[in-house]
Amino acid sequence: MKRLTVLIVIAAVLAIGAGPWVWNTFISPRPQLELDPMKYNEDSSWSALPVEDPEPVWSGGWGVDVFLISEDSALRGTTQAGLQKRELRGRRQAQAFKASLESAGEVYAPLYRANAVSDDVTRAFETYLRRDNRGRALIIAHDRPIPESILARLEQDASLRERFGGFLSISDTRDGIPPLHEAPKDAAADGTLSYCSDRLNEAESCQMVVPAQREKGVLVLTSEGTPGGDLVSGFPEWLEANVGKMAEPLGDFEEVEIVDIRRPGDTDESRESDED
Repeated sequence: MKRLTVLIVIAAVLAIGAGPWVWNTFISPRPQLELDPMKYNEDSSWSALPVEDPEPVWSGGWGVDVFLISEDSALRGTTQAGLQKRELRGRRQAQAFKASLESAGEVYAPLYRANAVSDDVTRAFETYLRRDNRGRALIIAHDRPIPESILARLEQDASLRERFGGFLSISDTRDGIPPLHEAPKDAAADGTLSYCSDRLNEAESCQMVVPAQREKGVLVLTSEGTPGGDLVSGFPEWLEANVGKMAEPLGDFEEVEIVDIRRPGDTDESRESDED
């Protein structure tokens, strides 16, 4: 009887303690915080960036960049404390990926709003292309599906597709291989993908699986050497032999006022008198 009484008391205490959690989680969950759009011209909107600006292709040769789309970089929270915790987790995971992906290239990983994935990641990608890429080669690493707009950009931009080195699909045993898109496009009859270069389609390696395992709360890549193997490590050499480098942009044009060249004594007054 005493044991039953003790168990009842313990159950009551647990119920009282868990009550707020049950209410806030299942019965009446708190609304998610409304987050302002990310500002990708500011470093604070990225969970990983190069320490220094890489050299452009016209001065430094065929460098490679890795644009990383990480599931843990999605921001959401019902409180400021929860949001900050989520952001720290995203930055920690991106830095863990960066440590392994840097053997493939310079890493750029955006933070983004969980309820605006496609919009934010697309804006981050376009900002990267406009501000940071400067003709360099590109690889996309991901552990979640890629926005369709980015695949469309690769498909429509022949110059970008030519220097695109493929997808590094980060996979652990729990989640499996992440698809390229939520609703993957069908490949052509010959198996090629319209957003991959001829080199990748011929090698049948547009999507390269990179194994990972969770250690101390973060995913860590477990493959030895350069992620993606020889197809990635040999990419700059292949580009050097097969693809022309982008020329340095001329910069913005400046409007210059054209001034008349006159001989001595050729003034507006003398011209008016000549006309009279």
